[in-house]
Amino acid sequence: MICPKCGTELRDGVRMCPICGTQQVLPPQPPKYTRSNQRIFSKTRIISVIIVALFLIIGLWRVIMR
Repeated sequence: MICPKCGTELRDGVRMCPICGTQQVLPPQPPKYTRSNQRIFSKTRIISVIIVALFLIIGLWRVIMR
């Protein structure tokens, strides 16, 4: 980022130029978590589905084997 008043090269995220003191306008940051980037198949969800499926299979196996 470059200061528009004095032309000093600034690090990203600096709010004020250390040379001339001009306040910098920061570009708007995109939201970290949006609906489009949520993970549908997280590890926890997959493990939960596997455990529930195992319980159902064991329950059905007991009913069938009676």
